[in-house]
This record gives sequence, C-alpha cells and structure tokens, in this order.
Amino acid sequence: MELREAMRACLRCPALVRTRACVVPGDGAARATVAFVGIAPGRFGGDRTGVPFSGDRSGDLLRRMIRESGLRRVFITNLVRCNPRDELGRNRDPRGDEIANCRDYLTAELAIVRPRIVACLGRMAWRELAGKSAPFDPRNPIPVAARSLVLYPMFHPGYAIRGAYSERLYRGDFVRLASLAASAGGR
Repeated sequence: MELREAMRACLRCPALVRTRACVVPGDGAARATVAFVGIAPGRFGGDRTGVPFSGDRSGDLLRRMIRESGLRRVFITNLVRCNPRDELGRNRDPRGDEIANCRDYLTAELAIVRPRIVACLGRMAWRELAGKSAPFDPRNPIPVAARSLVLYPMFHPGYAIRGAYSERLYRGDFVRLASLAASAGGR
C-alpha cells in the first residue's frame, strides 16, 4: 500500500506529470509465477483505467493470451508508471531519465511479487532488464538470469496488433512461456 501511495504522489518527471491522467502501479497476483513488464501505460488504456494493459487493444490481446495459455498467477506492470506523450498528445517511448526515475518502483514491485519468470514485453523492456548485451530474440527465446530474476523475451502485444507478428505465433509464445512456468514450479 505504501508503495502504491508513493507512486501516486510521484513528481519526478515533470513532462509525465503534466500529461498523465493517472499513475498506473502494477496489478495482479501478490506471489506471481510470471510478471509481465511492458513499457508504459497507453493513453487509451492504463492511463485511462489506472490498470496496466487494460482498456485498449494491447491490453485485450495480452490478457486474452494469458487466459488462453492457462497462466493464472500473473502480475502486470511497466517500466514507467505514467503515460509519456509527444507534443501532439500521442504515445511516445519513455526517455532514459524517465525509466531511471521509475526503476526503484519496478524493483520494489518485483521484490514484493517475487515472480519465477519476468516476461519482458518488447525490446525496450528487455534491454532495461537484461542489459544491452543480451540478444532480444522472442522467436527463439532463451531465458536470462539477471539480478536474481529469470528474464524471458517476448514481443510487445502492439507488435502483433500492427501485423508485424501473427497472432497464431504470439499464442505459441504464450504456450511456450506457460510450459516454462510449469517446469519452474508454477503456472
């Protein structure tokens, strides 16, 4: 509860404070088998609902894939807690300083939920958690151990929505993740 209140009161990133509708803490199982880490709340999704990956097409696809794969104890969060927008009000990627300002919130969330696996949704989440030298290859995923976490590379649901990756292949990625989670002692 204290962590959520600290996030909601955060003023570290003036540009994000100006454009956010709300602060979006992570959401899900307190003891997660898998934690999904995205980039930032979308302006039509989490920034509107207050729940990460909800209320927009990316959230709908992610949650459907989780359900269909049989994953149950999941936690969903992002690198940053506020929706970053460009000058025209569109979503933009968070800047490095914005990610750094939110890093301790992500670290604290992951320490609380203690996931067996952290699924990094997209290259940006992967790079921030696995490091720049770890290859991002969701088509042939290789889990990486980093800072007492098992990191797993996955495409961001937006990548599939844009048609760059088929939903059939994406579904297979979630089945593979569920199998890995089951072999790690959870689902």
